[in-house]
Amino acid sequence: MADPFITFQPSGKRIFFRKGSTVLEAAQAAGIQLRAVCGGKGLCGKCKVKVAGYKKYTEEEKEFLTQDELTQGFRLACQVIINNDLTVYIPEASVLKKQRILIEGITRKITLEPNVKKVFLKLPEPTLEDNRTDIVRIRESIEYPITTVSMEAVKEIPFVLRDSDFEVTLVLLAGELLECEKGDTTQKCYGVAFDIGTTTVVGYLLDLTTGEQLAVCARMNPQISFGDDVISRINYGQTKETLERLTTSLKVCLLEIIDELSDTADIEKDYIYELSIAGNTCMHHLFLGISPKSLAVSPYIPVVKEALSVRSTLYGKPMYVLPLIAGFVGADTVADLVAYPLDDKLRLLIDIGTNCEVVLGTRERILACSTAAGPAFEGAHIKYGMRAAPGAIESVTITDDITVQTIDDEPPEGIAGSGLISCTAEMLKWGIIDSSGRLQTEHIFQSRVKSTGSPEFMLTDTISLTQKDLREVQLAKGAIFAAQQILLKTYGVEITDLDEIVLAGAFGNYIPVESAKMIGLIFDLPADKIKSIGNAAGVGAKLCLLSRKERERAQILSEHVEYIELSTRKDFQQEFMDAMFFPHSNLELFPSVKKTLEKTSPYFDI
Repeated sequence: MADPFITFQPSGKRIFFRKGSTVLEAAQAAGIQLRAVCGGKGLCGKCKVKVAGYKKYTEEEKEFLTQDELTQGFRLACQVIINNDLTVYIPEASVLKKQRILIEGITRKITLEPNVKKVFLKLPEPTLEDNRTDIVRIRESIEYPITTVSMEAVKEIPFVLRDSDFEVTLVLLAGELLECEKGDTTQKCYGVAFDIGTTTVVGYLLDLTTGEQLAVCARMNPQISFGDDVISRINYGQTKETLERLTTSLKVCLLEIIDELSDTADIEKDYIYELSIAGNTCMHHLFLGISPKSLAVSPYIPVVKEALSVRSTLYGKPMYVLPLIAGFVGADTVADLVAYPLDDKLRLLIDIGTNCEVVLGTRERILACSTAAGPAFEGAHIKYGMRAAPGAIESVTITDDITVQTIDDEPPEGIAGSGLISCTAEMLKWGIIDSSGRLQTEHIFQSRVKSTGSPEFMLTDTISLTQKDLREVQLAKGAIFAAQQILLKTYGVEITDLDEIVLAGAFGNYIPVESAKMIGLIFDLPADKIKSIGNAAGVGAKLCLLSRKERERAQILSEHVEYIELSTRKDFQQEFMDAMFFPHSNLELFPSVKKTLEKTSPYFDI
């Protein structure tokens, strides 16, 4: 019997898909990226679709869909089981939008020393008197030692030499003769550095002879349709089949980026000789096709943490993969530290993504830890939460009225992470919530507080921040701040000893710093001691592509950084509970915030 035939509207895409699967799985197979924050577990309510003639609703659907939506035929794609042919209408709000992706970061001068070198040779042609083999002729004509010769090069050398009158360019990779090309192609030598994030993938095309960046391309990580966070992906990739699906989707994404980079810079892909890869531990494993199972269970051990130099299965070119630090402190953190080296100053580096990595130290000693905090700030578990895409509220200002600013000035569709922090800070500042995060009713905006089961504060006619949303903010910021406190305590220093807070990554670049201090997400340091360095992981990946010394630094960092496992710390839970308050149970940790709140909020007038 043939598989059911599924038609998706308004795109018109059609697919035969196996009976017993979900509409979400069929959409993924058809290349339709639905919002599936929870990975299809029925926990987020974001994958709304309309399915005609389907009357049986699950308890999850009753929780997330209004009675009006149920009447109209809306379902959650992850809950609809395919038993026969279906026509599925996908509303625009359920499709992943192109996110604002941070591409650039801090720059640093280095000595150009790529792993790839090209050398032009004019070789004497063989004669009866000079009957050396082709390989020996090449070895004895070049000043650089050739330790090995790739089989591909061995096969192409006899043709290339004789088709070019023995004028050839050799491509060398760390002592290996990789390729042999006709004529002088020494000026055509390129590489691509990749920053593979849980949410986004960024590729940089670099000229390895000059160090110049020729093109950059950013895409959403296609694995998002299998789940927003790393735990969802790990859970999804438990079998060989699903792991291969995750790996393949990422490889296809990188190939598409390479194609776009080549087209943009107008170069031939054949002259791209090496790739460098940075990413968190989960993305590292999934890209390489390594099972991530061990990352999800104590003691959260990666399969491998050393730097890897392997032949890419993308298109046969060599690939350098930056080393890891621990289970949830990956190559992206190593790349951050390569891009922004620690010196004698005591710095706290915070990279808030789907996960949050926190690093503290100087060049002498470095501590690092990780905490799961990003999902709330990326739209997960927030009623109107969304990624930083056009129409997302990115800032909120409360005076005698409420003003929202959206990305690209589009009509508001939801709340981005920066907007979530901004809104929470403004509500705290003006007494709309108290230090416990509870929504209050006695203030000038009390008419905006609605109670439909759970209290919510209306930012616009259609978008609100609920009491549950505020609890999610508390959980996220509490975990992040507690991690910072644990590192300071372990290092034996105080807040006043910090010389600088460094915010890395896309979220760190767009985070409203004063609002972050107001809610207790980061320490209350003066503005001139807080610095954003952009996509440092991408910069680190580029530096490792351009310099072998930077690769050595990356490996040293991987071994030198002390990883702190928060789950084993008996004091973490207390730090977390204290940090659940806005800004903290101990206001003395936030002197400037305390001063402001005592003036503006009735709940801090002490």
